[in-house]
Amino acid sequence: MNLSERLKELRKERHMTQATLASALGVAKGTVAMWEMGKRRPGFENLEQMSVIFDRTVSYILGESDDTRSPELSEEEMLQMGAWAVEEDFMEVMMKYLRLDQRGKMAVEALINSEFNLCKTENTLQPRENFLLSVRVKV
Repeated sequence: MNLSERLKELRKERHMTQATLASALGVAKGTVAMWEMGKRRPGFENLEQMSVIFDRTVSYILGESDDTRSPELSEEEMLQMGAWAVEEDFMEVMMKYLRLDQRGKMAVEALINSEFNLCKTENTLQPRENFLLSVRVKV
């Protein structure tokens, strides 16, 4: 199924006219008609808006996928994405640290020790069991 067919199908499933969809998207009715005839393609912003309106992924709307699941992430998926972001940030910081000269490494270690001791005194350290660390060193 292509974009024009999928768009028309989704619009009808929601009992929307071309005019009501156009109004929701802030475009002219003729624009929606052109999309449904395959003579024009919506831009990214309009596709994102339609994703929300129809509760489908952009890939589904474009006809690239038949997966009808909601584009909203589950709580587990959001937690995993957050963990990946933290891991990526940590890896970037560690790579910068490893590239420092000895003076730079000593300065970073002094700052970390100072902040660690302050947090320890204030009882604001994150629990160690919240983290699993794996390090590989290339020799």
